[in-house]
Amino acid sequence: MINAWTVGASVLVAVAALITAVVAVLKARPEARKLKTDATAALLTATTATTAELAGQVAKLHAETNRLWDAQHAQERRITEHVRWDREVVDTLRNLGGQISDPPPLYPEGT
Repeated sequence: MINAWTVGASVLVAVAALITAVVAVLKARPEARKLKTDATAALLTATTATTAELAGQVAKLHAETNRLWDAQHAQERRITEHVRWDREVVDTLRNLGGQISDPPPLYPEGT
């Protein structure tokens, strides 16, 4: 037979368990939120560091690409001037009665 004390004790244990569960849930939510916040901050820090590193690498590659383009354009200008000079020398020599073949091309044919 179940007496009042047993029922009362069971109810108290159930209420205590319920209160403990509610307290645990209420405590867990801010802790979970804090964990999410900490994880977000860590991810943001890592992303920022990676982005800064990549931005530096991109800037270096951009500068190197510009340097190479400038060097290539300068070389093309020198070659173009040399082709003009070759043509002038050949024409001058031919006008003076000399025989000379055309200079070899500095650029691939058709360029």
